[in-house]
Amino acid sequence: MKKLLYSSFAIVLVLLSIYLYKGFIYYQIPFNPIKQYASEPNVDFYITKNLPDGDGVNAKCEDANTCGLILEYLSNLKLKPLKDKAAQAMLNYENATYYNGALRVNESEMIFISDISIDTSNILRISSSITGFKDGYYEIVDSTFDYNYIYGLINETEK
Repeated sequence: MKKLLYSSFAIVLVLLSIYLYKGFIYYQIPFNPIKQYASEPNVDFYITKNLPDGDGVNAKCEDANTCGLILEYLSNLKLKPLKDKAAQAMLNYENATYYNGALRVNESEMIFISDISIDTSNILRISSSITGFKDGYYEIVDSTFDYNYIYGLINETEK
């Protein structure tokens, strides 16, 4: 009888631990899903500035050195996962300018960076078609997304 009581207590404790990790602790641990691709040699980068009137301004980078710098910048961001509902509440799409970007890694795998608003440039969504990739909203902990730096790098290679 004691074994049954102890084993049921242990199961409840394990389930409670899993619930606490998935619901609370996971969102407190900084994690950057792009960091594991920081050493990829073949990278292309695309970014679109979506204006409030519906128009978009596209920029594309295929220069290996510049794409490497952009990948290094993105992989060095200190990101903390956010719950989707909390991120949606922070974002404002109405009459806002926002950015979407994409990294093409290994010529076929894509990492999408989206929902970067000028008003809330410390919130972004990262997703990918890569199996096992941790999709979701992330908050930039120590700074904001520096889209001027990225556009500056792309413009330097176009000259």
